[in-house]
Amino acid sequence: MALYWVESLFCKKYLDIMDKMVYQWNSFMDTPLSSTSWLLPREHGAWGIVLIPYLTAVVIAGYWTPAVVVGLGAVLAAFIARYPVELLFNQGLYRRAGSPPRSRVKKFACGYATVASALGVGLISGWKLYLLLPIGLLALLLLAVHLRLGHEGEDRSWAAELLGTAGLTLSGLAGWVVATGSLDATGALVWLLNCVFFCAGVVYVKARIRHRLAVHRPELRGTTRWMIACHAVMVIFVASLLIARWIPPLVAVPFALAAARAGWGAAQGERPFALRRLGWSEVALSVFFALFLTLGFRLAS
Repeated sequence: MALYWVESLFCKKYLDIMDKMVYQWNSFMDTPLSSTSWLLPREHGAWGIVLIPYLTAVVIAGYWTPAVVVGLGAVLAAFIARYPVELLFNQGLYRRAGSPPRSRVKKFACGYATVASALGVGLISGWKLYLLLPIGLLALLLLAVHLRLGHEGEDRSWAAELLGTAGLTLSGLAGWVVATGSLDATGALVWLLNCVFFCAGVVYVKARIRHRLAVHRPELRGTTRWMIACHAVMVIFVASLLIARWIPPLVAVPFALAAARAGWGAAQGERPFALRRLGWSEVALSVFFALFLTLGFRLAS
């Protein structure tokens, strides 16, 4: 009986402590426990756009150091901080995210930004990677323009999408600098190839979606011609690099597939398609691109 009483008292105390902890956590986050979220970016494609340039740059450079791991943490923290910051400036995105409490969004934005800044300062001061400063400033400039467009309700415009994509691919420059300690023509070329590939992918997805919506919104017609024109420029650019022997032949393969994909998408016209399938096909092509880009440069060296 005494043992039962002690166990009951212990369980009661334990439950009281847990209740207080849950209450304090909910008060701190300013949101009910059922809607707790870390405010992570919801666009799965964006994760690949920021990670693939960084990882391909590091693998092609061929240097694996502790700075590479710290750099990856800084890139991820900066990327994650971008989402709550966008929520504060973009009313449309804020409403689509469920209108979380602004005080909580600010806490996450400050927290993620603090982690990214601390890791960045560690890289610059600890490993003397001063080239990260102009790369970071350029990324902040592109982010500022992207936020401005989002604040004006133009977050889904061509300019906002392409500027945002170019800003995310700057992780490739950061990866090369972190891995090698410098930036040469090869590092710049690896970033440029990533930027061109992912911008073409954004143009393709956006054009397919707009062409489908054009059935009810005639002002969106003409996006298919824009998509074909962009991919034609991409093919000419990659072919020029290939003829000049600046890139190995393997690197051109995923670009050829991207161009074929654009042609196939244009031929589909206004036929219905599944957005999920479109998204996963882009993920598969991005992985294929990363594989052939790294293999091409590594085998050539």
